[in-house]
Amino acid sequence: MNPATLLPAPPRDGSCITGPSEPSVAIRKWRILVADDEEGIRCLSSLILAGGGFDVNVSADGEQAWDALSHAQYDLLITDNDMPRLTGMKLIERIRQAGMQLPVILASGSLPTASAIEHLQLQISEVLLKPFTTPELMTAVRLALLPSAL
Repeated sequence: MNPATLLPAPPRDGSCITGPSEPSVAIRKWRILVADDEEGIRCLSSLILAGGGFDVNVSADGEQAWDALSHAQYDLLITDNDMPRLTGMKLIERIRQAGMQLPVILASGSLPTASAIEHLQLQISEVLLKPFTTPELMTAVRLALLPSAL
């Protein structure tokens, strides 16, 4: 047997598997912007999403989120509604008026009184009622991004 042709066996648990099956180019991560005036929600959501493999940025209010969306490309916006300077619904309206087609998840402790027709016009992908669980957040994100992944 020629020792030069032997390859090391992969770990039994499947961790740290490297080799020819790995892609030669980096796979692009989905970019998510989280807009929420509650620091705890921003931090927790960011940690959960980053742990799920997403590239996450945060904004403390709707105006900061609008500025971020105006200067960088995102695949998804997760926004609270009740925020200072610019509410989540007003932010979504502004995004749609600007022709941005990114999916939006509205996550709020109190849902706006907007009608179902307004929600359809604003193309809100998912609505999460706070407090939400990690599985609820991850499911909403996957469902919102699913059409983009096809």
